[in-house]
Amino acid sequence: MPSFINEAAWIASAKSKPLQVGPAPAPMPEENEIVIKVAYAAVNPVDWKLQEDASFELKYPFILGTDVAGTIVQLGSGVTRFKLGQRVIGHCDGFVSGKSSNCAFQLYTTCRDILVAAVPDSLPLANAVVLPISISTASSALFVQLKAPLPSLNSQSTGKKVLIWGGSSSVGSSAIQLAHASGLEVIATASSANHALVKQLGATDVFDHKNTNTVDKISNLLRPGDLVLDCISIEDTQAKCGEILSRIGGGKLPILGFPKGSLHESVERVFVNGLAPGFTNPKVGDAVWRKYIPSALANGKFQAKPDPVIVKGGLSKVQEGIDLLRGGVSAKKVVVKISQE
Repeated sequence: MPSFINEAAWIASAKSKPLQVGPAPAPMPEENEIVIKVAYAAVNPVDWKLQEDASFELKYPFILGTDVAGTIVQLGSGVTRFKLGQRVIGHCDGFVSGKSSNCAFQLYTTCRDILVAAVPDSLPLANAVVLPISISTASSALFVQLKAPLPSLNSQSTGKKVLIWGGSSSVGSSAIQLAHASGLEVIATASSANHALVKQLGATDVFDHKNTNTVDKISNLLRPGDLVLDCISIEDTQAKCGEILSRIGGGKLPILGFPKGSLHESVERVFVNGLAPGFTNPKVGDAVWRKYIPSALANGKFQAKPDPVIVKGGLSKVQEGIDLLRGGVSAKKVVVKISQE
């Protein structure tokens, strides 16, 4: 068995700040897991939220982080579709499994094989790392909750539309592309500065989320049976998405956070579990992570968006990255360079 000297950026106890860099256990992958030498780790809102006030109990000291990009250095005994030295992205499942070994902010992390995808040489790892949790979360919303057709490189139109509120967000960027690849016509919202990006990703119509007539305009484009996904999920966006969905007959409204405010009785809010494709819905994980994403990245049909804001300096800069995201970024994703590729 190979041996690795590991380090991590630890959260020592509830609400402790800053993260403390120190030794971490060497990885010991299970048969369906992969060990990745982390070149880049992306920061997500869940990181600062768990640091400030964890919504569920963590086993402190703990390691935060879900998104990694790097190279494979060890394979579990049951993994056959990857090889050592391969460039990959991975969605770490530590927040669900409770294993800090399966979290991102360390030199070597462990990922389940079903949540790992190869990265083509043409795509820099610093860009690719923006994708993992957004791919899984968008897949869970579209294919688990809304039952959209699974994505294909040669998709056929379903005749249905989907509204993606927050199209320039990390999850929104992946949701637009996955919805387009499943044969749905995409309507999206974004600030006016990000309309070009959202159309580049595959949206047919884009509306400014700040305009007072946006709800009316979008409602007029949708029909009963069309889909709605809220990628922002604050009280205001839940209300607007719920209003639009109620006008076309109601249905499920996937949200990425806690329900806020009351909605029409015809609208059922459902929480999106970003790790569902790797655990409870492996059919979706297989279709997206194993089959679609590697091929779509290789032929350029799936773009790594939004662009990264790179914080250099290794594990000691993870807290800086978390604080930067906490302060707010638009159409960007904060990425920390952990080690050399």
